[in-house]
Amino acid sequence: MDKQYLTHQLMHFFDQYQQGIHWDSLTLEIKVHSLSKGECLLNQGETSANMFFLSCGLVRYYSLSESGKEYTQTLAKAPKLVGSTRALTLAQPASFNIEAVVDSVAFSFSWQSFYQQMCQDLAFTQAYIKFLESIFIAKEQKEHAMVKHSATQRYLDFCRDFSELKDTLPKQQIASYIGITPIALSRIRTQLKNTP
Repeated sequence: MDKQYLTHQLMHFFDQYQQGIHWDSLTLEIKVHSLSKGECLLNQGETSANMFFLSCGLVRYYSLSESGKEYTQTLAKAPKLVGSTRALTLAQPASFNIEAVVDSVAFSFSWQSFYQQMCQDLAFTQAYIKFLESIFIAKEQKEHAMVKHSATQRYLDFCRDFSELKDTLPKQQIASYIGITPIALSRIRTQLKNTP
């Protein structure tokens, strides 16, 4: 994929949050990553000084317990900034993997360079703040659903938000994303199928 096109996609992503960013001063060295389904963009335990922008496709953040059990934490659709804030800002190992759910394209760039350039432009900084707010709101909504909504409602919400995955994503991944076991998910699907 053309690097200039990808950079313009990043600009358009931020323009939706705040107009007036001075893009003529942005200079990023980017590396393109073409990911096959199942390939990881970032691995749990790795450190990374790079931020990623998901240009097309869909990824899931998942962590592995010491016993090898997978926990799907979130799903992210392109276009979207993805990465580990902990790895970027604290230089500590990522606590999760970022895996392509479908064939995807992303590109990486230096977090420090990006951050320094962003700080020189108030509109750019405001756009980034609004982006972070959208992440916090989505996280808050998911936590609220985990506490207040039934497992069936959480599954229906998943089907609404990720309709393209409900029949293709492995049952274990869907179940862990909505906080239930695969057996409980099978029961919910059977009940919904038998409900007129």
